[in-house]
Amino acid sequence: MNAGFSLADRSSSAEQASADHPVTFANTVGLYRPPDAASNMNSADVAVLFLSSWGFEELCARKFWRLLAADLASQGLASMRFDYPGTGDALDPLDEKHGLDTWLDSIHMAASTLRELSEARHLILVGHGLGGLLAWKAAETLENVAGLAMAAPALSGRNWLREFAALSRVANPDALQHKVPSSGPAMGEQVFPDAVAKRLRALNISSPAEAPSSEFLLLKQNNRPADAQFELHLSKLGVTVHAEVFPNYNEFVRDVLFSVPSKKAIESITRWSVQVASKYAAETVLAQRAQSSSVPPAQPLAGDGFRERPVRFGEKDRLYGILCEPLCQRRGATVIVVPTGYERMSGWGRISAQLCRELARDGIASFRFDMANVADSPCVPGAPEQVLYRKDQLRDVSAAIDFLEQEKLLPVVVSGRCSGAWTAFKSGVMDKRVSGIVPVNAFDFYIPEDINVDDFLRSTRQSLSGYGSKLLSGSLWKRVLKGEVRVFRGLFNLSVTLLKKALAFLTPLAVKYPYFSKRHRSLNDDFASLRANQTKVTLIYTQGDVGMSMLESNFGAGARLLSGQYGDPKIVLISDADHNLTTAEARREWTRELMILALQFQPQA
Repeated sequence: MNAGFSLADRSSSAEQASADHPVTFANTVGLYRPPDAASNMNSADVAVLFLSSWGFEELCARKFWRLLAADLASQGLASMRFDYPGTGDALDPLDEKHGLDTWLDSIHMAASTLRELSEARHLILVGHGLGGLLAWKAAETLENVAGLAMAAPALSGRNWLREFAALSRVANPDALQHKVPSSGPAMGEQVFPDAVAKRLRALNISSPAEAPSSEFLLLKQNNRPADAQFELHLSKLGVTVHAEVFPNYNEFVRDVLFSVPSKKAIESITRWSVQVASKYAAETVLAQRAQSSSVPPAQPLAGDGFRERPVRFGEKDRLYGILCEPLCQRRGATVIVVPTGYERMSGWGRISAQLCRELARDGIASFRFDMANVADSPCVPGAPEQVLYRKDQLRDVSAAIDFLEQEKLLPVVVSGRCSGAWTAFKSGVMDKRVSGIVPVNAFDFYIPEDINVDDFLRSTRQSLSGYGSKLLSGSLWKRVLKGEVRVFRGLFNLSVTLLKKALAFLTPLAVKYPYFSKRHRSLNDDFASLRANQTKVTLIYTQGDVGMSMLESNFGAGARLLSGQYGDPKIVLISDADHNLTTAEARREWTRELMILALQFQPQA
């Protein structure tokens, strides 16, 4: 038995890894990872079920789950992760009155599905955050639970709800300037379900009378006394407890854009799982299990006016996406929604999933997917760890268009927010099959190839109006006093913005004679290509967004110099909205503009 730490799909010498197998059950979507064929532990009668947290904690952990699944598979252990009803890419429950029971029932269905796929009788439950509390409750009624791994677990539902409500405001401070109807945890307008919260507040496992398993792994948060007390209490119950500190946990869940999965935490969970699984030898012969290890294609899920089919696509099925089609007659172009930053394809507050479903209700098909090394799509061997604003992502979009072409779902319109807006724009430039693009809040359409992306992301500058509103914000000054704001960097960014405003009178000359500036030469070439390809362009910005200021610095006030020689792209400004399009009104504007553009084309027969 080899319990070494591999993360094989990240190795530059490894072959291209395939995305994990999508499966559907109980109106939700799971991703199943079978044991690697080369592993020497296929005879273990144990599989691993992942139970997620909620909100931005779940977003940050998505890549962590994928890497953990790959490492477990290399040691011969099958695993599956899935979305609770009303979260991620799952369908919304028809009746929310059952609250937490609906989530716990989905865990039981997931356990049954995993057992069927893996042919394992025993399960290890791995829960993160709120998922740790849910794993405990599920284990109380599940049969043959071999062990529980709890990573930074919520021990009290009431405390988790209160802490998460505060942290959700820190995770998206700009949303505080807008009306978000939430008294509890929220991510955008996705609010934690009241019916679930009602029962969750009554759950507390910090000092239980008995444990639902005999084997525990506890990854504690540093400087959190409740975790240490929980470890001590578990040991008094007569169970075997292995406890470690979850390395750099606060950095892991603070920001989706800069979240880095902990290799040490993955190694700890894998090593412990292998040790637990070694106690359960399978009765089934290895050869028989290998013959029955194929996973059938996922069946579509039918929702309110739409049908969604999770698929793997691209070379060696390296990418994972969901095709959303209307139940009514299809019309217009198919919309490709590319992800933002390192968010999973359902998006911040499920914005992309809801967008796709709304389009389908109006007859427009769509396709959302995870880029390579983002969320559930594995990385390309030899590619840099930082994939944002790289040409590699344009290859992923081309692979998505190839898939839609095979499905006879052309023409296509490509859209995305922030970094996804840049990808949508460059895809329209590079691939002539793109009929239209709708970038939303793109910071800039010129990103030098040799730029240090990490530094660039950290130094993204606000517009002058953005600085003004923040200077008048009491919350900003509280963060300054706490040392949470980099004052000197902010002053530097402000000075650069003021300098660009002062030099704005030179913009018409730079646009007319672009060959004297590398920036304007690149912008000229890109917009000229879009016009030559007859690619229709709609640029969306929220008022006051830094991206609009950058557009004006490139093409004058109101981007007036874009008209004429560049085909007069449509520019749409959304009022009373933040960068993430937090409010439902802002998302409706995005949906409306996509519909207007998509319906200018006839669907492929």
